[in-house]
Formats: sequence, structure tokens, C-alpha cells
Amino acid sequence: MKIVILGNTNNPITRKKDDPYSWFVLTFNQGSKLLGHDVFMIDYRSTPIDIIKQKLYDIKPDIMFTHLTFHLGIKPLDVIMQLYSDIKKKCGTKVIHITMDARKDDRYMDDLSDSFYMAFVGNYEMLERGRKAWNIPAYYTPYSSLCYDKMSAPSNDLSFTEPVFTGSPNSHPDRSDFIQKLQKKIPIRIFQTQSKNDLRHRTPELSSSAKCILGLCTGYDVEGFHDVRYWQFLGTGACFIARKFTNTEDLIPENLYFGFDGYGNDAVESVIEYHKRALKENTNQMQQKAFDFIQKYHSCKARMNDMLDAIEGKKEIPFDFYNYLNFI
Repeated sequence: MKIVILGNTNNPITRKKDDPYSWFVLTFNQGSKLLGHDVFMIDYRSTPIDIIKQKLYDIKPDIMFTHLTFHLGIKPLDVIMQLYSDIKKKCGTKVIHITMDARKDDRYMDDLSDSFYMAFVGNYEMLERGRKAWNIPAYYTPYSSLCYDKMSAPSNDLSFTEPVFTGSPNSHPDRSDFIQKLQKKIPIRIFQTQSKNDLRHRTPELSSSAKCILGLCTGYDVEGFHDVRYWQFLGTGACFIARKFTNTEDLIPENLYFGFDGYGNDAVESVIEYHKRALKENTNQMQQKAFDFIQKYHSCKARMNDMLDAIEGKKEIPFDFYNYLNFI
């Protein structure tokens, strides 16, 4: 099967083509390839529409996963929607809308049936609204983990004893305030996203080397949403201290990580206590169980297999399909 990924496929750090940075692109690319499909990546931001069009007519993909279509200021919406409609009708391509963020309403809430075949949505609330607005089948599909055969060996230069946070500490007010509260009590090592210190490319080594990783999320109150950190770090075997999302227990057993609620003073004390435990206790067994569970049930290969089955009509993904805890 020929699959096109149309999204942010160029790494903003290295500026290299076909060096994907987006978690959407990373996981969809790897999952599709591991299932034996031919994958073609087209960068949506930098590629002119006429070149996108020519590439699609040359490739004649069976499936095209799209991202960024409805972000303002990238491409004229009417032109790109017409292109999707044309490729759908002339080549039989199943154009798939992917929206994995914490928005309760998508950037486009109107009929998509002329241009799209199906949608996959990363939270329950947008799914309910999208099913009514888009007039195409839509299914709940959270993020997934990259695939690894085994946990990485520890690396001395990443063996930090203080909690580690990777991301943008100042991009969300509530998370920023919480980090500042923590820093008044304990030191935190921060590696900022899209900076020279960005460590995403060394996630497996960081997870096996650092004493603990902080998952300080946003979108925690959106039903069914989980940001990439759960999959990124539990999927590489980290000792993970994380704020729980509304439906975390639907997807991930509580004994695989240290979870806390809220961003108040009680949460600060919980993080401090969990950090002390991470320093004193041997968390290797918990980390290995987390790695094994995520790789079995939530790897990008497993997730893509389910999605392709739904697209091909082999299996309908029900609303609660990902409640794996019922099967453990």
C-alpha cells in the first residue's frame, strides 16, 4: 500500500528534509513502514501547492494522512480542499484528517465529505462534535509511542538526579506557575523544545538514565486527551512523574508511573515525595513494565494497524476501543 503523510515533515531544528520532528509524522511514518507499506512524506508548509499536486498524481497514494490543513496562513483553504477532492476522485485516494490536540472544537467544523474519507481524533469531546459536523466517519485515536525492541542502555551524560522536564516551560500559564512552585522547593533540569538543548532525539537514553522525568501536561481537563509525553517517556521506559489526565486510567495502569492530580500545593508535595522515592527505590521493574505495556498496546505499529483496519473497513473502532485495562 502507498501512504502519503502530508504535514510538518521537515525538522525545524536541523532544517533537513525527511528528518521529521512532529510526533504525528514520526509515529505515522514508523508505524506504516513497520507494517510493510511504502511511505512518502511531503512537507505541507514549504511545498507549493502545484508541486504537492504533481507529487500526489505521480504517487497515486492509496491513503493520505493530512495535518495542518486548517491552520491559518499556510495554504488557501479553498484551493487545498479542492486538491484533496480531486485526488480523492481521480486516484481513489482515501484522504484522512488527523487532529490529535486538546481542542474541543477543531479548526474546521463543517462538512468535509467532499474532500475527506475519514477522521481520527485525539479526544472524546472533539470526536463527538466532529462526528456531527464533518459528515464523515470519525474515530478516537490517541497518540502512540515510537517502537523499540528494548530499553536503551543508560548514558552517563544524561544521568541526572534532579527531575527532568522537556518542553516549553513558559508556553502555558498553569504549567509555568507549577514549575515555578516546584523550583522554589527542588531543582529541576529543563531542556526546552526547539532549542539547542532539545533532547527529543535522545529520548530513549534520557529515559533510561535520568532518575525521573516530569510529565507536566496541558489539556488535562479534556476528556480522552493525552499529550505525547505519556507515550514518549513510558514507551521508552522512564520513571515518569506525571499529572494525570481526565481519562488516564482508561489507557494506562496506575502502577506504571507516579501520578498526581492538579497543580496546587498538594501536587508540589506529591512530586517532591515521588522524586525522593525515585532516588531511594529501585524503579527498574516499574520502568520495564511501563516499557513492555506501552510497546505492546500503544506502539505506533499497533495504533497504525488499528487505524488501517478501520480505513479498510476490516474493523470498526468503537468509542472505547482503547480501554486496554479491561484486557490485562
